Amino acid sequence: METDRHYFFEGLFIIVLSVGAALAFIWLSGSHHRDDVLYRIHFSESVSGLSLGDPVKFRGVDIGTVKAMSLDLADPRRVEVDVALRKDAPVKTDTKASLKLKGITGVVFIELDGGSTGAKTLVAMTPEGQIPEIPSEKSTLTTLVEALPKAVERFLAIENQTRKVLADVGATTSEIKENPSRLIFGSKSKTTTASNEKGNSGVRQKATPKRQDETGQ
Repeated sequence: METDRHYFFEGLFIIVLSVGAALAFIWLSGSHHRDDVLYRIHFSESVSGLSLGDPVKFRGVDIGTVKAMSLDLADPRRVEVDVALRKDAPVKTDTKASLKLKGITGVVFIELDGGSTGAKTLVAMTPEGQIPEIPSEKSTLTTLVEALPKAVERFLAIENQTRKVLADVGATTSEIKENPSRLIFGSKSKTTTASNEKGNSGVRQKATPKRQDETGQ
């Protein structure tokens, strides 16, 4: 009899504990969803590496997750991403969304930034019944990839100029090796020319007073 009573209370305790755990889970799940706000982001670049359930961060702090991804039917060049963010997330009218690379694994996540103190919340400025839309901006990686062709162009132009200068220097060096006297006589010729110009300048200076004397007479 004592054994049956023991098993009865033990079973009752397990049942009550299980029901309590289930109710707590349902309550927590309900409150979690109740505190989430659905936002929409349109990206004009590839979202490769982004998956459902991936985190959404605000300056590195987790504030939500990715809920859905699809092509924008109005413009297939854009990708429509729905995210569920905490109700207290400071998403304002000047908040921007961008894709960030997580390490070198190729995995990306959504990073939110901006939101000045004087700006209003995006939810408050969105008409009732519409999903608040967070503007997006190009990721750093996309910006670098787009700037790469121009950088390569400039590099090639500098390389061509360098090759031309080196070719000219090489040609001059070859000429001097073949005819070393050209360098010596060329230098003497320049020195003689400079001396002649200096002498002619002195003659002109001496002749000038004479002309003045003749004029005075």
